[in-house]
Amino acid sequence: MSSPVGPTEKKVDTAALRVIIGYKIVKGCLTVAAGFIIGGALFFGFGPELQRHAARIHLHATGAWALYLAELFSKITTPRWLRWSAVALELDGAVCFLEAWALREGHAWGPWLVVAITALFLPTEVYELWRHPRTSRAVLLLANLAILAFLAWYASRHSAQRTQRKRAQAGA
Repeated sequence: MSSPVGPTEKKVDTAALRVIIGYKIVKGCLTVAAGFIIGGALFFGFGPELQRHAARIHLHATGAWALYLAELFSKITTPRWLRWSAVALELDGAVCFLEAWALREGHAWGPWLVVAITALFLPTEVYELWRHPRTSRAVLLLANLAILAFLAWYASRHSAQRTQRKRAQAGA
């Protein structure tokens, strides 16, 4: 049997949960805004203008890194890529809002939802960090691992406590 949770532990749990909820809300807002910006650029016809800029950059690029960036910019300014990016960003934002809502409302499945979604993308994050090591990717991976570990621990502990309460009520 697990020990009862004291008031200090509850405050720490609540504070950590609030930080995660805040992170999910901020991330959701940023991804939805980025999706709207990309969608708006397409809607208002800026796609061809972006492609013209990409072609100009490609013509004037001399170094290998500049050529790489110019080619990347050319690829990501195609209408198809922009549409898929806008859709992906909007969906990611919606999932972030769902995770924040489930955690804030205290649903028993909320932490497990965040654990599952976070774990789903960890292999990709590890692969990208291995392929292109960057401090920002390492920080993002560590943040996601910390969220994953905390919420898995939090969800399992609270699940065990709910089970104990149900058994105590059934036995009473």
